[in-house]
This record gives sequence, structure tokens and C-alpha cells, in this order.
Amino acid sequence: MKGPAQKTCESCGQGFECVGYLCWCSKLGITEQQMDWIAERYDDCLCLVCLRQVQNGTIIQPQQSEQGG
Repeated sequence: MKGPAQKTCESCGQGFECVGYLCWCSKLGITEQQMDWIAERYDDCLCLVCLRQVQNGTIIQPQQSEQGG
């Protein structure tokens, strides 16, 4: 990624500026397991508030449509 990018948090909808993995993810100490958890649920980055919630284990999972088969 070249320079900061304006993004929208996929969890809460808040706009934020992302500069890649060396941004909040590494500064907060998000673990590889937590990054995997995020990647399984979201297509893109989360804002600082939501990343802190992932770190603390307090984030609510995104609503997904559940269709029984």
C-alpha cells in the first residue's frame, strides 16, 4: 500500500485512515490468531476502536444472514 488510504470500518461503519499492517494492528499488539479471526469475518481493515475490541475480546461479531438448508 502506498501512503494512507481512507477506509470504512466493516464492523461499525466509522471512517478512518489506514496505513497498512504497521498501523494500529502492530501498535496494539494484535496477534496472528486475532488477525485470522478478523480475516475470517471481514474483507478489509477495522478502525482503532474495533481493533481494541478484538484485542480485548469484546467485539460483537458481524451479523451474517443464516439460511438453513
